[in-house]
Amino acid sequence: MLIEDVAREFFVYLDAEKGCSPATIEAYRSDIRLFSQLLRSTGHTPEVEAITPEVLRQYLAAMSTAGLSASTRARRLYALRSLWHYLETADLVTDNPCRKVSAPRRRQQLPNYLTVAECARLLAACDDNHYVDLAFRDRAILVVLMYQGLRRAELLGLQLGDVDLEAMTLLVRRGKGGTSRLLPLAGRAAQAVADWLEMRPDCPHSALFVTRGSHPMSVKDIQRMFRRTVTRTGLREGVTLHTLRHTFATMLLREGVDVRTLQRLLGHASIETTALYLHVDTEDLRGAIGRHPLG
Repeated sequence: MLIEDVAREFFVYLDAEKGCSPATIEAYRSDIRLFSQLLRSTGHTPEVEAITPEVLRQYLAAMSTAGLSASTRARRLYALRSLWHYLETADLVTDNPCRKVSAPRRRQQLPNYLTVAECARLLAACDDNHYVDLAFRDRAILVVLMYQGLRRAELLGLQLGDVDLEAMTLLVRRGKGGTSRLLPLAGRAAQAVADWLEMRPDCPHSALFVTRGSHPMSVKDIQRMFRRTVTRTGLREGVTLHTLRHTFATMLLREGVDVRTLQRLLGHASIETTALYLHVDTEDLRGAIGRHPLG
């Protein structure tokens, strides 16, 4: 069986039975295609029966030699693990070589987040825009990310009907893992969205955030907008859209929100992912030491 052939059935399974998002399926498609290409380039047959633990280890070694990060190597191996798990479930294979290969250990990094002052600077920079409607749109986008903790894809997927300003709720459809969640809408986020809706042009679609040409915003559109805004603030290097999600989580934890509640707000499948936010900076540690009962 050619890997490309069984992979086509696998993608249908991901869509029809697992409910994975198009972006997730495309990521699997890319990773499996790259694996097949490497097999051919190294003289291996891209057939399911030809894949052994040794072949997979050579694949990991080749990626390491190419300078790919541990997280990228682990993700590509996970794609193959998912494919072989499907093959086992469908009784197409009896042996799973992925079970005998360990994923590269990823270096755990503390989430990067903004201070309250930096958040204020970022929002203030939205006003420095030649187009008034875009100033309101950009502010609404950043406020929703800061106050609701959405992922980039979740924000771009928002539709007009997902925002209920009367009930003060925000519906996030098919977040990571294909799950949806209904969030209480923060007051400031509700106001920012309401302001934007007064400026939003009439469109033949229901995307919440649109371009000046009335098209749904794309990943490139929002990335360009964010980079322009960050540049105007002079914020430090390394600030990304995902930094705002980290900021949301960090600030809620500092206000006493428990990890289980934060997990639900962020839409994490695993509590271990949420636990990454249980970090403290030097000042937090200094304060804790200062409260030692021995003085």
